Amino acid sequence: MLFLAAEPSAASTPTIDQAVLWAIMACPLVAWGLIALYLRKLPAIAGYTAILGIGAAMVLSYVTLFNVIDAGGGVAQYTHQWFTAGDLSVPIGVRVDGLTAVMLVVVTTVAFLVQVYSTGYMQGDHGYGRYFAHMCLFTTSMLGLVLADNLFQMFVFWELVGLCSYLLIGFWFHKPSAAAAAKKAFIVTRIGDLGLLAALLLIWTRAGTFDVTAIQEWAASGEVKSTIVTLFALGLFAGAAGKSAQFPLHVWLPDAMEGPTPVSALIHAATMVAAGVYLVARFFPVFEASADAANVVAWIGAITAILAATIALVQTDLKRVLAYSTVSQLGYMMLSLGALGYVAAIFHLFTHAFFKALLFLGSGSVNHATNTFDMRKMGGLRKHMPVTYWTFVIGSLSLAGIFPLAGFWSKDEILLDAWRHDRALWAIGAVVAFMTAFYMFRAIFLTFHGTYKGGEPVDHHDPDNHFHGDPAHPHESPWSMKGPLIVLAVPSIAAGWFAYDHMFKDFIEAALPHAGHHGSTFELGIAISSTIIALAGIGTAYAIYIRRWVDSASIRATFAPFALVFERKYFLDDLYEGLFVRNIFYRGWCRLLETIDRRVVDGIVNGTGQLGRAASSRLRAVQVGEVQSYGLGVAAGVIVIFIAVIVANPL
Repeated sequence: MLFLAAEPSAASTPTIDQAVLWAIMACPLVAWGLIALYLRKLPAIAGYTAILGIGAAMVLSYVTLFNVIDAGGGVAQYTHQWFTAGDLSVPIGVRVDGLTAVMLVVVTTVAFLVQVYSTGYMQGDHGYGRYFAHMCLFTTSMLGLVLADNLFQMFVFWELVGLCSYLLIGFWFHKPSAAAAAKKAFIVTRIGDLGLLAALLLIWTRAGTFDVTAIQEWAASGEVKSTIVTLFALGLFAGAAGKSAQFPLHVWLPDAMEGPTPVSALIHAATMVAAGVYLVARFFPVFEASADAANVVAWIGAITAILAATIALVQTDLKRVLAYSTVSQLGYMMLSLGALGYVAAIFHLFTHAFFKALLFLGSGSVNHATNTFDMRKMGGLRKHMPVTYWTFVIGSLSLAGIFPLAGFWSKDEILLDAWRHDRALWAIGAVVAFMTAFYMFRAIFLTFHGTYKGGEPVDHHDPDNHFHGDPAHPHESPWSMKGPLIVLAVPSIAAGWFAYDHMFKDFIEAALPHAGHHGSTFELGIAISSTIIALAGIGTAYAIYIRRWVDSASIRATFAPFALVFERKYFLDDLYEGLFVRNIFYRGWCRLLETIDRRVVDGIVNGTGQLGRAASSRLRAVQVGEVQSYGLGVAAGVIVIFIAVIVANPL
């Protein structure tokens, strides 16, 4: 049976009713069903339905969070039998602890604000109803991933998240660039998912369970060969590297900016790309038990962070600056997890979700006024868009790690963990902190300061155009878009204050007893040094783009080889295009597989169907409707059976 009676685990502390946890997933799922079946052609109602469904899930998520806080942490788990096949028994259930509660609040809060924002940003779009349906399905998938109590169930929702990402990145599928970006994201993330599938098979053959708690205890027991634990951990990390855009699978995320800006704010800043970080954190005891796997995570994270930061330095598209910033910050989180900074990584995931969603929505507000993301066509928007400007500055200061904003606290914890684990990791983190402050304020100065350059002219003959403003006279966005910016600015300022008196540390560590002693403490030396580094980055951007003490063109000319490498994204896209798209041998191999699939596989399947159809057309002639003919057939059959029995058993 699908649902059987279940009781919370004996070790559970929270007393939240499992009906509430299932309802968190059900609310956006019901909204998706209503929109997909009945409301797609009623845009306004579709939007309000999505807001209502996700809003209800948000309220229940906060109820869950406060329940876990009141209980002092701990784990509550409700498991039911899903299906059994031989020795394979797969459960379905929900699990809530501090980590789950934090992720639920992050996902639903950002999703709710993005839906409100979308009612203004997507107004007039031909796919308005379809857009909200996809967003509801994505939110359901992400919530299912967060609540899953076993790896098999987690994998199912993991793939649904990937499907929704494909649908939303390619939302404007009539644009070749959007269709190509959707395919690229789907294919690249599938490469990582193969590693996760391998980990799924490995854990079943070695541990005989998919349960999260059981796997954590299995890894922490010390009774398993270190090679097996390492292989399992690397399989998990492969899946995480795909979803969280870690080197060398990071190439899909910047192209994913082809989707609508609210999609970027939700999926590619706050939720889906954080799924990989969540996966590694959920199975943190596995990486803690394998030093080799932890080091791989730390160094891949460090490489990703600095690689993406250097590329962001030379971007001229505001949204792509934020995209590479996201890749870099995800690398920061992975670096922290590899350095066994479990609490710091989750804390940065928590704070980053708010200020990065704010920045993406701010870029959408700018686009709404100028019809472009090209910073070279902007400038001077500060006086035209004061709300967008100041909220964007708040998000950038938080991302740069300036006291006392949220990013200051979480970034410093990561740098402190890196300092204690490996000074080389700390050095990379410090360099990335300087670059982050520099490229974010470069974006601010190019976009909001100076003189306005006119934006992008509107093609009113384009049937898919839904831009209603006048780029020559930019103006502030409507309240449906300004409101979420103001709301998100609050946690971008204050979310870091949960670090006070170890509040966040104690809450998160209670979710994972094996993670004890992996929460950072505040150290003044790290805080001062990181603040000086961030201020140096801001000051450098100010000197170049406001005071113009040094000309940016001359800097580029001086460092032309590096600038070329950064602008060409380290030639990785060119390498992948050459190896997997244009390579004659690879294309020939793909053509061979396509031929086998079409001629052999499809031939057998279609041939079987054609054979059955031909046989039935011949046998159809036997059905003549004459009783005498049927009687003759029955008699003939009896005689044939009698003869067969005699032959088989002679007297």
